[in-house]
Amino acid sequence: MPRFSDRTIEEIKNKIRLSDLVGEYTKLERRGGTYWARCPFHANGMEKTPSFKIDDQKGLYYCFGCHESGTIFTFIQKMEHLDFPSSVEYLASKAGVMIRESTAEDAKRKDESAILYDLHDRLAKTFHYILLNDERGRDALSYIKRRGIDDEMISNFLLGYAPKDSNFLYDFLRKKGYSDDILRKSGLFSQNKFPYPLFRDRIIFPVRNYRGQVIAFSGRDLSNSDGAPKYINTPDTLIYSKRMNLFGLYESLEELKKKDSTALICEGNFDVISMHQAGFKSAMASLGTAFTDDQAKLIARYTDTVDLMFDSDEAGQKSTDKVIGILNGMSFKIRIHNLRSYKDASESLEKLGRDGLKEEYLPYRSAYEYLVEKNLKSYNIRTPRGKSDFLKSLSPFLSSTKSEIELESYIQDLALRLGVGEDTVKADLRNLDNPYAKHRYEEKVEETDRSDLHLNIAAISPDLYAMLILANNKNLFKQYRLRINFGDLKDRDAQVLYTVLENALRDDIESKELFLSLISDERLRNYVSTSYELDEFKTDCIDVLDEIVDRIELRGLEEKRASLNSQIKLLSSQIEPEDMMTLLEKKKDYDKEISLLKNRLYSSEEK
Repeated sequence: MPRFSDRTIEEIKNKIRLSDLVGEYTKLERRGGTYWARCPFHANGMEKTPSFKIDDQKGLYYCFGCHESGTIFTFIQKMEHLDFPSSVEYLASKAGVMIRESTAEDAKRKDESAILYDLHDRLAKTFHYILLNDERGRDALSYIKRRGIDDEMISNFLLGYAPKDSNFLYDFLRKKGYSDDILRKSGLFSQNKFPYPLFRDRIIFPVRNYRGQVIAFSGRDLSNSDGAPKYINTPDTLIYSKRMNLFGLYESLEELKKKDSTALICEGNFDVISMHQAGFKSAMASLGTAFTDDQAKLIARYTDTVDLMFDSDEAGQKSTDKVIGILNGMSFKIRIHNLRSYKDASESLEKLGRDGLKEEYLPYRSAYEYLVEKNLKSYNIRTPRGKSDFLKSLSPFLSSTKSEIELESYIQDLALRLGVGEDTVKADLRNLDNPYAKHRYEEKVEETDRSDLHLNIAAISPDLYAMLILANNKNLFKQYRLRINFGDLKDRDAQVLYTVLENALRDDIESKELFLSLISDERLRNYVSTSYELDEFKTDCIDVLDEIVDRIELRGLEEKRASLNSQIKLLSSQIEPEDMMTLLEKKKDYDKEISLLKNRLYSSEEK
């Protein structure tokens, strides 16, 4: 994650009032000196009384309905589906603030990235112009038209053509002032045979990030020469990672930001464009790599529902199975589409036209129904072995299913299909080599201990209470870390927050916004954000903090003494008298420290 300076964060906060930002998304009501609104995260227009409080003085919001809280940065992250670095860049641009990187290396990388963004934008427009207006692009344009792609899609996706001339790309970019060093980092040339271009005599598909910046290219070969790969994609660069981007994402954003939207994942570039042309304007695809967890997380910013439509051949079906596993593990609702007449969307559009493709696409099955139907063709469930193998083939899907209700429904269905009891199905799943049993245990812990976004002060542990005080008074952490360390804490949330405080101290982070960005757990981040609203974590907190730290120290000493007592009892007849004396002296030291701590705690209680 790029590091931003505290000064940059403060400049943005000084130029953008939280109430002004929230007011761009929902109507505000003023009560005294405070603004209120119907919560944009949970109300859906149905909330009668505003529950969303905006405190401009503190720069914080809090919803008394869904318990969401945060700053201008967390607000824009949720409203625009951004990560933290992107939210800083978004608001900096809005406020007219120059982003100051925290190191010289970061600044250099940012400068080079800016040049690469400019280069890719210029080149995409040039390729597009050649396709539409230059004799060199005539055959490429004819090919695109034969594939059934219309002018609107050519424009929307900024399709282009890279000429055959192997000198064109280098000569063009050098004339525009780009250095060899930047060209080597652009991903456009062979690293072994620089400056030989990766893209020549190819239809060009620009890849854009969510902001619409061109960050890479995909090229479809037109030469038909032996050995030339059909598709070539830009390798990873300073501004592009295959694992974290999707072709068609930017073109799908308007559709994805609608309520109850659905993302459509296809296999290839032409499939994506064909589906957009048929009216399914949330289609996207991976580029030169299998679908990844990072891409699933990117989609999760916008929707929890995904339609899958991969090619109908064996490779396409294997891809479908893999993507189902990733998405199901992240609790997406998954629907599977298979074209009946043709292998993929592009071929269907070419042969049947827009309406024919739409008719072919619309029928779907759930991921579970798809897997059951597919595996029933592979295993004979009339035999005991076939039943066992069939169940084993479904175990990865079942083990990644988060919902207990869904899982129980699947088990009931499988028991009926196989003619066995539900307990038998469960027993077989536990015995298989998969994380089924472990997953179920972990899920119960998640559901009972970690699901509530609301910070219930009466219910949190003393360990976490202490860490929340330190999160609100980061200047005290350097002092108190000399008294308690990570291993003294028993609460997992407190341990996580302790680590975050260590990182903030090391990197000299002061602002609340940057501190919150270090917390990856949304629930814990919400706890800390909510604590910023509460005076009890800031005002007259030293005495409370000292008492909690004393109790944590006392707990640790009593545990050490108990362990030592067990050791003395176990070894009393086996060690030399002088060694026993050493152990007893150590116990005596523990007794003394424990007595001092208890006296201090009791005297503070009497006061």
